[in-house]
Amino acid sequence: MSHTTIIVEKVDNQKQIEIAFEIRKQVFVIEQNVSQERESMDDEDAIHYIATVNGEPAGAARYRIMEKGAKIERIAVLNTFRGKRIGEAILLKILEDLKNEEKVYLYAQVNASQFYIKNGFRQTDNYFLDAGIEHVEMDFIK
Repeated sequence: MSHTTIIVEKVDNQKQIEIAFEIRKQVFVIEQNVSQERESMDDEDAIHYIATVNGEPAGAARYRIMEKGAKIERIAVLNTFRGKRIGEAILLKILEDLKNEEKVYLYAQVNASQFYIKNGFRQTDNYFLDAGIEHVEMDFIK
């Protein structure tokens, strides 16, 4: 059995940011038909992350500091790496980096809400459509 090494890091160079954007494009624009313009909105205001598996790019995410707290966004894992806890690794790394924030929240695709509940989030009653996909606002419970 081969050993799998998942590394999640904050993006700190242009090459990493391009890889992160490419992963998100694959997941959101190509697979989910979100417009490129919508998907990349507000990227310049965000802190970005990239996940690799044995050195291969596998996932990405970002967060932004908003008026009501830190908002985790755009968690994306490439199809070939799904089911290997990469999304969880990304989420846990971001939560660790945001541990001093008073409020951490996100807008989850409803079909992914169980993943967030399992990782310490609670659903609010705020449901809405974004890019034609049903979402729910969720708060991290410390």
